Amino acid sequence: MANLLILDASSSLCSVALSLDGEVLWSTEDQPRRHAQRLLPMVDELLADAGVARQSLDGVAFGQGPGSFTGIRIALSVAHGLSLGLDVPVCGISSLAGVARAALSQDARSTAFVVMDAHMGEVFWGQYQQQGDLILPLSEEQVGAPSVCLEALAELEKQQPANVSVAGDGLQLMDFAHCDLEYATLKPEARTMAPMAAAAWEAGEFSDPEAHPPVYLRQSVAWKKLSEQPSLLKKI
Repeated sequence: MANLLILDASSSLCSVALSLDGEVLWSTEDQPRRHAQRLLPMVDELLADAGVARQSLDGVAFGQGPGSFTGIRIALSVAHGLSLGLDVPVCGISSLAGVARAALSQDARSTAFVVMDAHMGEVFWGQYQQQGDLILPLSEEQVGAPSVCLEALAELEKQQPANVSVAGDGLQLMDFAHCDLEYATLKPEARTMAPMAAAAWEAGEFSDPEAHPPVYLRQSVAWKKLSEQPSLLKKI
């Protein structure tokens, strides 16, 4: 077992957790615009409360997205800074998979379809299956219109009837009003990522920071939208 620090700022939540030989300590604040001011102080506060020195950490995991562009960069920067300063490896954890883990830990079903609000009228989504503490993707994570997401959900439910747990704040959009909203308030959070980080450590997935880039998903989408608007291109 290892002493692991987990960070997430990919949503309005700012959260940190410690996995200490399997025991999880955590702190979460709803700070939609103060991630930069609060994330590192929260790390220091949690370490102090736990009586753990930074030098005792074996690795740092962070929510690598998708989610808030700024929040992902903040968590990545803190994780990379700690990695370099303490000479410990890092591991990026999917924010969508973190929500899947939170839902499936409360549910008898083994498959999760996660939908997160991506704003601009779009959603992030992904499909996952739980095997022990591992959350395995069933398909690539995507971003797009709710209507396309609903088609993917319908196909998954057809393949696995009565075995799909649907979760994430994207369900609160009007298009998903027919879905079960039991897990519609779930957002990425460090404490639910802690078992995933521990499993990743055991699997040898922690490594150099460069091997764990942020996941935005929207980069290609943004360029496509720009290319489809020649009037805007003329003004550049």
